[in-house]
Amino acid sequence: MVVDPPTGVGAPPSTLVVGGTGHVGAALCLHLADRGRRVVATSRRPSPGFGHPGIEEVRLDLGHPTDHPPDLGPSTAVIAPWVLDGEADPDWIDRLLERLVGQGLRTVVWFSTVWVYGESLLGTVTEATEPSPSNAYGAAHLANERTLERTAGRLGLDVVVLRMTNLVGADPFHAPRSRHPGAKVSFTHDLAAMALLDDRIVLRSPPSTGRDLLARGLLHHRIDALLGRPTVPGRYEAFNVGGGRTTTMGDFARTVADAASRYHGRPVAIEHPDDQVGLPAFDLESTRIEAVSGPHPNDLAHEVTLVIDDVLAAGGGHR
Repeated sequence: MVVDPPTGVGAPPSTLVVGGTGHVGAALCLHLADRGRRVVATSRRPSPGFGHPGIEEVRLDLGHPTDHPPDLGPSTAVIAPWVLDGEADPDWIDRLLERLVGQGLRTVVWFSTVWVYGESLLGTVTEATEPSPSNAYGAAHLANERTLERTAGRLGLDVVVLRMTNLVGADPFHAPRSRHPGAKVSFTHDLAAMALLDDRIVLRSPPSTGRDLLARGLLHHRIDALLGRPTVPGRYEAFNVGGGRTTTMGDFARTVADAASRYHGRPVAIEHPDDQVGLPAFDLESTRIEAVSGPHPNDLAHEVTLVIDDVLAAGGGHR
């Protein structure tokens, strides 16, 4: 359901979540609303409905040059962009932020990706590592980052860019998303569906392929800290946001398989390509963001159980 934003006198400033019905944004909207924030979620099309009194929905298609947000009066914007076909159009960032600054915007949190550093990560990767995207997806995000860096100073905004790894966690809209042809669901949901329906997980990567996986609970802890700190006009910061250690696709698949087995009582096999010698190893350094937010567990096993619940609720696993 799409409703008009509240207009009551004395209403607190809203937190605008652009991409608020996506895999990253939908759960974040619920988290922020549960913590007492007034949230406005924007998307290109109506969602199935959040069912939360603290969340309003507004249509906003950033790909349409004449589409502008209504007067929402946000003090904070959290932007989780959907990069289609690897194409970047940084101009929409300027158009959006210029409009929102006139409505009172002061802080921007932008979701980027660790893939701005390239696909074959090697060694220790810090924020000082020179970005070198090797595919169109990483290049598109890096182009948007560069635009934000210029915009922060020009408009006097406090901008934080989060270079995220793979996110693991529940999706409040997984059931309708999974029924929509061509819709993108998270890779953890894909693994869980295979384990529940087929009693096997088929990996596309060798099992020793390294992955830094980020639990949704840890991500929300980091964002809470960033939104709670004092605003500094013109500040631009980019943070690596990962789980704190590198695991492998094989180990994570086993975590998903074990969670599915606990549900249906059957063994789950894991199939994969042959391992390769000399696969690159990396460590994503996330200590800078931890210095801001403080420590918090990266509980992947808990998040996987929530993903299992998502898949079951969507009709997977013959519940």
